[in-house]
Amino acid sequence: MRRAREWWPPLLGAPTVPSVGDNEVVTVSRVSELIVPYDAEHVELKVQRRRRRMRSQLISVVVTVVIMAGLYFWQRDQLQGAGFLVIYALVLGVPLILFLVFLLGYRQSRKELATMGSGTAVRIGVPGVQVADVSVAWPEVASLAAARGGIGRAPLLRLATTDGRQASVPFDQIPTYPATLDSTVRAFSAGRHGVDLTALDN
Repeated sequence: MRRAREWWPPLLGAPTVPSVGDNEVVTVSRVSELIVPYDAEHVELKVQRRRRRMRSQLISVVVTVVIMAGLYFWQRDQLQGAGFLVIYALVLGVPLILFLVFLLGYRQSRKELATMGSGTAVRIGVPGVQVADVSVAWPEVASLAAARGGIGRAPLLRLATTDGRQASVPFDQIPTYPATLDSTVRAFSAGRHGVDLTALDN
């Protein structure tokens, strides 16, 4: 991952950082900036949860196949023709489709874990803001907003700059609440900016 441009000057007398919740892990340095690191805990839990769901569904598929096969060999004479094949396909198809859906979700979460960043995810101070590998001064910020992450993905914190650059960090990769980021941005930007959280309401 590219390193963010180091333009952050030391400052004194910066505004007070809003308090954070008990479940948030952030760093407030002596120069009064809010630093939020990447945290893999939520993504790791998602990987484990989806792995269990996938394995449970695989067992369901295997059990269904065994039952249907046993029923066929036990009642072979009565279970002939296209009607039985249609019923067999429907009974087996539903759990099989669910297994494929859970498998894709599991692979997706593993990819998220493998490609997530490290170090500082979000940095907010009087000079400006950093999201992922993009750092800009407040006059260069076009917008800061929550955005939908897509099917099976967490919402994103997205930074757009006046020169067209964008950077984003999934909310499930940072150990702080969206409302905390919003209030912190408003404090350090002197009310010029905030984090638009509208996408989280839908």
